[in-house]
Amino acid sequence: MSLFLLKPHVVGPEGQITTPDVIVDRVFVDGVPVPVGALTHDCWLQAAADETSRAAYGLMALGGGALILPVVVLGSGTVVASRKAWRLNNLDDHVDTVTLNGATLTDAGLPIAEIEAVGGSGDTLPRGYFVVRTVANAARIAELTDPRLGRSLSHRVVLEPMERDRWGDARPKPRYSIGPTQKEIPHYI
Repeated sequence: MSLFLLKPHVVGPEGQITTPDVIVDRVFVDGVPVPVGALTHDCWLQAAADETSRAAYGLMALGGGALILPVVVLGSGTVVASRKAWRLNNLDDHVDTVTLNGATLTDAGLPIAEIEAVGGSGDTLPRGYFVVRTVANAARIAELTDPRLGRSLSHRVVLEPMERDRWGDARPKPRYSIGPTQKEIPHYI
């Protein structure tokens, strides 16, 4: 069984922060189950030059109600979750004014509909579930904005081309330790 330890910093409406550790064992992207191994917090990734990405929000099961957080989903299937989140029940009376990259959650798909689609109710998800809803436009930044409380959560993913060699011509020559000294040893390949 694959598990992922999601570690969000939950920001309350008055700015207080709690940091629960949450085990995720089921991941859904736009209603489709994806492998838990696709989920990561790593926001600096190597990718093919033609990699695509979409902004999204994620909903995570937690005692006391679900959390909502910004997410970026790569075309290769990687789901990059932010380490910042809000409690969904703090948005109950104005969730229709919350935006994801400028589009209201009403346009993107309300969290309540996503929760009900996987068997949840209200702001309660089944334990261990992480549900992601993407928007159609390409983006490497996902930003949730709450205009009523004057706050936002932003999550940016940086994709480094796999072809790029960080060392370039300065890559060190191979060396092996021999006793207390080091000397160059020729490679035979």
